[in-house]
Amino acid sequence: MKLNSFIAAAGFVIVGSVLFSSCIERDNYAVAPNNNNYYNNTNTQYVFDEEFNGADNYGWNFTDAADSAYASITGGSYQYVDYSAVKSSMSFVATGANVQNNFTVTTRVKSNNQIALVFGASATSNGYAFYIDTSGNYSLYQEGNGVNASIPVIPYTQDTLYAHKNDWNILELDQTNGVWSAYINGTQVFTMAARSLSGPGFGYKILPGTTGYADYLTVRND
Repeated sequence: MKLNSFIAAAGFVIVGSVLFSSCIERDNYAVAPNNNNYYNNTNTQYVFDEEFNGADNYGWNFTDAADSAYASITGGSYQYVDYSAVKSSMSFVATGANVQNNFTVTTRVKSNNQIALVFGASATSNGYAFYIDTSGNYSLYQEGNGVNASIPVIPYTQDTLYAHKNDWNILELDQTNGVWSAYINGTQVFTMAARSLSGPGFGYKILPGTTGYADYLTVRND
């Protein structure tokens, strides 16, 4: 497992219930986006914008023989492979985002099994993971810290109406006024009270036997 270290930030826990929704659709995804970025908003202030188009400026590339995993920026995307039969693999970088205030993280991913968008990670916590699999199921997990196991917040839920099977999907997680809202391809799939995040680490997690890809990763503070 490969984790990029940085100083953790303190947070305040907000407890609440999960609300599922399938009727809210975003209308601000560009039809012909520039730089692979599907969010089109003139008020956007990106604190992190990784297009995976050039050099590795943040330390995404790695090889972990113990986990039988490796990752590299190749052909305009981030390729992430885990050949392990039992271990998951995670990679995240410090983005500089303020995760105690409002933020939005957006990425475009695909895999041959399960891949997750990781957010709110730090040197002491692996944050949370918003998963999607090849059948269009999604879930949300609170990730462990290397000692504690992952805890399901939202178990695997079918969402084949909005998720593309065996293809690219856009995942977005918004934190606004103490509420998390998650979107798949522009349609909201759940909302819940935001939980405490320990740091500005964002990235990816894949399960054993998975090859995953990411097209871009953007984070903005509103």
